[in-house]
Amino acid sequence: MNRRSLFWLVVVAAVAFWLWKTGKVSKEDSAIRTSSAGTSVGAPSAAGEACLFAAEEASRLTQEAADVLLRSPNDPAAFSAASERASGAIASAEGRCGGGSSAGEQKATEEARAALSEMRGLLSDFAGALSGSGSASDAPRRRETIDQRLDAARAALRG
Repeated sequence: MNRRSLFWLVVVAAVAFWLWKTGKVSKEDSAIRTSSAGTSVGAPSAAGEACLFAAEEASRLTQEAADVLLRSPNDPAAFSAASERASGAIASAEGRCGGGSSAGEQKATEEARAALSEMRGLLSDFAGALSGSGSASDAPRRRETIDQRLDAARAALRG
């Protein structure tokens, strides 16, 4: 392999890695099916999408708070700030996940609210671990539950 081919191989691999790490590429197929009349079938409503988007943002901020906690040395002030941002996002998402007009939308909001509840518990576990009064040993299970709940909400919105 000559240098030019090797260079382009490295460039393509770097771009693919960057896309994968930043979340710009998703494995999920989110195409909306259309009926023969041209109307969308299983298209999520604006309220359901807003709820799911807010819950995903809260999940991202909860993970950022976890990342701050895992950095060494521990910085309680940085964790507190990240935790407050995550708590605010959770509260905002809870406000957007009030209910739905269809059965799928209702199921999606229920799943999103369950994920938000797990996020609150996860932040509480982290705060307890930081103060020395608790343990965050349940964090991986909670994170997995949050991801499963958000996946279920996405699936419910797609119909």
